[in-house]
Amino acid sequence: AMLARAQKSRPADLSTLRGIVTMGAPFGKAACESYMKLLTPNIFNGYGTTESFWNTFLRPYNLPEMAGSAGQSCTDDEVRVVRVCKNGHADPDDLAARDNSEIGEIIIRSPAKSAYSYFNNPELTAQKFYKGYLYTGDLGTWNEQEFITITGRKDDMIVSAGENIYPTQIETILNEYPKVAESGVVGVPDRLRGETVAAYIVPSDDSLTEEELKKYCASHPMMSPYKRPRSYHFVKELPHTATGKLMHHKLREIALAEA
Repeated sequence: AMLARAQKSRPADLSTLRGIVTMGAPFGKAACESYMKLLTPNIFNGYGTTESFWNTFLRPYNLPEMAGSAGQSCTDDEVRVVRVCKNGHADPDDLAARDNSEIGEIIIRSPAKSAYSYFNNPELTAQKFYKGYLYTGDLGTWNEQEFITITGRKDDMIVSAGENIYPTQIETILNEYPKVAESGVVGVPDRLRGETVAAYIVPSDDSLTEEELKKYCASHPMMSPYKRPRSYHFVKELPHTATGKLMHHKLREIALAEA
């Protein structure tokens, strides 16, 4: 995003740029189309973990149609979506439906890249590894072609009035709005619903208003009423890791401090 903003404000000759590899966060379609025009059409977007490195990717010929997805398994890996098991692990063969709708846990088999253990930590090893797979704690869906779409983390999931809400789904929709540079969504305590959705917005246009976003969300076909943010907060930046991942736990701390 920083590179694209720099190219937009101070265009440089990128004729020798052969391609770009991005990781750390889902690649929204609007951002993808913008980067392909501003930078290069040869973009690879990958997904992986610290324990297993890089395990899926979108190839340039998948874009921009499959932007928003994390892509398909790398040739030397096997990535699956299994049903979420509250206690313990779902069996690796207990697969979520390949309908891009049923949300499950993403598991990874990567014998060439993973040690399948944590040094001197058998308890954590037992929690994360099972039957040759890493259980990532990431939630997602997949389709018939096994394109994986990340929907969030188990520990980031918002439960509002009994409904499970996945922040990444809402962030993707918010990030498609032309005046939004970036968004982050977390749950905040609510006496009636348990939690409600709070959206933190980095505007790309200072004229952006809360009322605009409310109307946009209300009219979006994929934004069910229970998913809509109940509050909007305009900020200059959001907390990220060194690799660019949005830190929902830090954003939640900010939200709780403001509540």
